[in-house]
Amino acid sequence: MTQQVLEVADPQVTTDPVELQARGWWRVWRSPAGQPRWARPVLLLIAAAAGVVYAWGVGRMQLHLYYGPGVQSMAGSWAAWASAAYDPKLTITFDKLPGTFWLQALSARLFGYEPWAVLLPSLLASVGAILALYRIVSRWAGPSAALIAAACYATTPIVAALARTQIPDAVLVLVLLLAAGAWQTAVLTGRLGPLLACGLWIGAAFHVKMAQAWLLWLPLGLTYLMFAVLPWGSRVGRLLLAGATTLAVSAAWIAAMTFTPASSRPWIDGSVDNSVLSMVFGYNGFNRYGVDNAGAEILGVGGPLGRAEGSGWLYLFRDGVAPQVGWLYPLALAGLIAGRWAVRACGRTTDRALPSVRSTYVMWALWLAAHTIVFALSLKAHSFYNIVLGPPLAAFAGVGATFLWTRYRAGGRQRWLLPVTVAATAGWAVYLGGRFPTFAPSLNTTITITGVVAVAGLLAVATLRPASNVSYRAAAVVAAAAVMLAPLTWTLSVTDNRTVSDAHRPAAGPASRETASILSGRLQRMIPAADIDQLASYLTANNAGQRYQVAVQWSPQAGQFQLRGITPLPIGGFTAQVPNVSPQQLDELTRDGQLRYALLDGPATKGKPTPDYPGYATWVRQHCAVIDAFDKPAYILYDCR
Repeated sequence: MTQQVLEVADPQVTTDPVELQARGWWRVWRSPAGQPRWARPVLLLIAAAAGVVYAWGVGRMQLHLYYGPGVQSMAGSWAAWASAAYDPKLTITFDKLPGTFWLQALSARLFGYEPWAVLLPSLLASVGAILALYRIVSRWAGPSAALIAAACYATTPIVAALARTQIPDAVLVLVLLLAAGAWQTAVLTGRLGPLLACGLWIGAAFHVKMAQAWLLWLPLGLTYLMFAVLPWGSRVGRLLLAGATTLAVSAAWIAAMTFTPASSRPWIDGSVDNSVLSMVFGYNGFNRYGVDNAGAEILGVGGPLGRAEGSGWLYLFRDGVAPQVGWLYPLALAGLIAGRWAVRACGRTTDRALPSVRSTYVMWALWLAAHTIVFALSLKAHSFYNIVLGPPLAAFAGVGATFLWTRYRAGGRQRWLLPVTVAATAGWAVYLGGRFPTFAPSLNTTITITGVVAVAGLLAVATLRPASNVSYRAAAVVAAAAVMLAPLTWTLSVTDNRTVSDAHRPAAGPASRETASILSGRLQRMIPAADIDQLASYLTANNAGQRYQVAVQWSPQAGQFQLRGITPLPIGGFTAQVPNVSPQQLDELTRDGQLRYALLDGPATKGKPTPDYPGYATWVRQHCAVIDAFDKPAYILYDCR
């Protein structure tokens, strides 16, 4: 009965490396034994097509105004790379753990500091996630569902947008999927090695996105305890070992920075006490849920940064979220229901393939629920965080599509479920697209027409007895078009510079009101490129060998100088509030001839993300003289000699 619900794959089927070598490495596109001949070629075609879209014009993409200069520093110095220093003089770090930036800096070091080289890890991770998702779903529900899931994930708009940015979430998803794949093997085989590998992958993901990576242990750990083919005591013991592996890997860089004397490493951005623990678990952790701790005052909770994109249970349906990850909500819901029915049909059977149905279904459901709840409760959850919901939604959509198609072909009352779901998914797309009437104006009309034709065709074919294979295939093609037109259109929009697929708030399609307002407020503080060029020329001409050519409050603004070969003293970090350089240190630097010039915002500057760290501005006005040529409304350059 379960075989009628999900096409269960044999977890023991593998491809012998010796056999692959005998066939020739160029033939690895062939499907492994036990899968249809068309499975792997179609998968590789999906991955290749996605890679082309993701990489289209990527060499012309703007790098992140904060991450970009920091990666340049890390690429130019192994000391900066190891310590995640934002600037060449190792003054301050990023305000996040450096896992993704390590990869970007290595790529830039290897290929040169070019946009495509810096973005290469995100691009490869996005394509790799498609392949990793296929492997998990194919072992759970068979290659047909896995291919549909891969296609759904590949055409998830936020996936395409993040593939073209430095933001870490694309890499995070790949590493989490690798962890889930290892977990799946551990559950089905009972071997310890894959479970330890799962713990290792989650530890690696911690270096990418900190405590969010640990959240995956909730679905993986619970389902391992529920379904692993081992005695209960062995499950608990092995799970503790895997958890210890995660902690050990997660703590590696934190321990290295914690036990290095503060005078021998950069200041930890995102902390007021120069602590990695405060940055990770305060500024990037509990603080986002309103818990007061070290670093709370520099996050801006409740201010312009704090409730940037809102929270609450309707979060996933907001303009900045649903169009990026949620076009297939109705189809995924069908898969969620179908998977639940399959789990109930399994009962307590001892069939060795059936634990995959139960465990993987519960894992995906808990993955989806855990992240949804965490994002809903957070005071600061950007819309692009929701890329992590893409894998379970795509997996359930794949299962839903195969289940509905099987029921449709089998006849009976359940055959009407497919036309209803296609109509619901197309209707949801029309409603969602209607929120953005100026983007692709003909899209809603096209979806409406295609949806009507698809539903009518499905109903017509369902009443034919017997219906030909050609009619079934034609109905399937039109139904797929009705369902996929909207996400595909939005995904393809990342190749068009008229969309908001930028480096700072990545999104496909048009900018929502919330995304546009936040982005414009942050960028108002950046100095125009022409002015930066003039300042850089002046600082270069008047450089007398100072350690720092100019002090700049706010790291992204300091990064503008770094990209032009100027060595700045970054003050205040990403929020412009971190007290990494005290007035006493400024006295010493200027007295010793290590610093001469300082930059402050002018009276016309607006849109500051948070109030500045006041000690720097007060010191500059008391100890430095304004340079008349650079007394501008947006910024003022001072001479502190």
